[in-house]
Amino acid sequence: MQKFIILAFTCLLISCTQHYSPEIETVLKQAGNNRSELEQVLKHYSKTPADSLKLKAAEFLIVNMPDKYSEYYDAPWNDVTTVFLRWSSSSDIQKVLDTYGIGEPVVRDDVKYITADYLINNIELSFKVWQEQPWGKHISFDAFCEEILPYRVDNEPLENWRGKVLASFADINRSFKEQPYLTTVEACCIINDLLPRFKMDRDFSSMNYSMTMATARGSCDEQTNLAIFVMRALGIPVTKDFTPKWPNRNVGHSWNTVTDSIGRHITFMGAETNPGYFGARLLKGKIYRRTFAIWNDITDKNNSPSVFMDFNGIDVTAEYEETINVEIPVKYQPNNNSQYAYLSIPGVGRWNIVGWGAVNNNTIHFGALGKNLLYLPVYSENESEIPANYPFWLDEEGVVKILEPDTIHLQDAKLLGVAPSRNDRWRARMLNGVFEGANMSDFSDAQVLHIIKEPQTFNTAKITNPNKFRYIRYVSPNNGLCDVAEIKFFGKSLKELKGTIISSPHQSVHEVYMMTPEKAFDNDILTFFEADKDNDGWIGMDLNEKQQITEIHYMPRNDGDGIIKGNVYELYYWKNKNWQLLGKRTATEYDVLSCQMPSNALFYICNVSMKKDDYCAFIIKDGVQKWLRK
Repeated sequence: MQKFIILAFTCLLISCTQHYSPEIETVLKQAGNNRSELEQVLKHYSKTPADSLKLKAAEFLIVNMPDKYSEYYDAPWNDVTTVFLRWSSSSDIQKVLDTYGIGEPVVRDDVKYITADYLINNIELSFKVWQEQPWGKHISFDAFCEEILPYRVDNEPLENWRGKVLASFADINRSFKEQPYLTTVEACCIINDLLPRFKMDRDFSSMNYSMTMATARGSCDEQTNLAIFVMRALGIPVTKDFTPKWPNRNVGHSWNTVTDSIGRHITFMGAETNPGYFGARLLKGKIYRRTFAIWNDITDKNNSPSVFMDFNGIDVTAEYEETINVEIPVKYQPNNNSQYAYLSIPGVGRWNIVGWGAVNNNTIHFGALGKNLLYLPVYSENESEIPANYPFWLDEEGVVKILEPDTIHLQDAKLLGVAPSRNDRWRARMLNGVFEGANMSDFSDAQVLHIIKEPQTFNTAKITNPNKFRYIRYVSPNNGLCDVAEIKFFGKSLKELKGTIISSPHQSVHEVYMMTPEKAFDNDILTFFEADKDNDGWIGMDLNEKQQITEIHYMPRNDGDGIIKGNVYELYYWKNKNWQLLGKRTATEYDVLSCQMPSNALFYICNVSMKKDDYCAFIIKDGVQKWLRK
């Protein structure tokens, strides 16, 4: 009898033992003491075949849970927000932290702390909106799992955000169900218009729905997160797309997409612009879509740069622009035998890693590269980037041009500036502008002395009018804003004339930005005057007595990126694994610096006199600079 009881009990244990897939079992082991919470979710949806799809959803969440966590301060949110609002400008950050006592961030791994009730509630509410919304029938299960189901967006503290959204937007949710032909894009527009407008602030920690909705401050990440919270809670499939770094900048950006009925991702900016009115407008290097599923293809974690250590996303660059796969030979071998090389694009004063590629047979395979961009293949060693070859330019035809310099065959070149500038646009603001002389203070007797036809960086106007004038001024053309950086008036024997500055009105806000009248006469080419209106602006001088004007010198508004006479310039080119100084020259004229330079090389030029240096790269094509950026 005793043997029978033991046997029966053993059979009962075996029959009650749940068998999980290896992937699920791995996560359950990581959960430790929290294993029972995760198992409770799986058992809950294993009771009836009707819940088979919900079981798959639960398995999706659990399998991809290990890299998810909450990071927050264990302090009242009003204290945390107060601290972060003053973080950037505080003179004593530690004193602020100590006074408010917010302590160190708390990190809680979901796999060890999440509860069964939380997961079940999330799954139930997700399925409810998916099945009830009029557009739900167009959303596949795979899209549902990534774009509606996830229980978190970032590393925010967890809360019942779905329930809160459904309560706050109950009236809108009811109206959706009354419109059987309403699309996801239309619903997205309706909700996005109701979200609070944000004030940009980069210093906030990860915020959940309640925190973000109440604060309405943060970066593009907070904006996109808020849109995701609200849209997904209402069954609207949305994602976060992002670029780690823009080309030629040291910042990245995040934005949203909404999935339409045929599976296309339509861009918009949460709490700002609606689908169809927003695009990632800048030139793009690499674009990724944040996923809940673990998609990181980099297996060599020990040699991975920090930007990809906790990276989770799929490459969607090809959705935004025409791309091509590229193979680059390895010229310089790494010290660590890494299986991966990384893709850098030029930033401001440095290269920024934005992608990766597999290395096979001394060849690096990079996928989905945008055209008309400059790249540098590198290896990552101890958080340092070691070039694997020379930089390469991928032209508009998809042809790779590796920029290894030929120092034997030199070429004559004309350098036009330090960086591509807005000078042409600012020069155009002086086109058809007029210099006038008068003896009445209201210029009612004005005579035209010079009409501007081809404004350059520096301009000299010879005045042939023999009359003498007490008042002289520059009159801006329409839409010119009277933008002018420098003006000098000369009399007989080219003596510079002085007097009292006179001008049309300027807005008081311009005083903050130093666009006041005296800036046109301060011998600083980077400051300028700007009128308060697009039209009818003017600036000049009361000479206090009648004088003959023989010459006028003037400069349009500019950013100093052109070639300035008398300034010293250093020219660099990429040789081997870094920038090397090619030579130093003093400009003997405005707008052009003539040099001899290596062929097939990558260059940048630095204005030493003005300390302008942002590694803006160029090549020489047909004897003139061709900027490798927009």
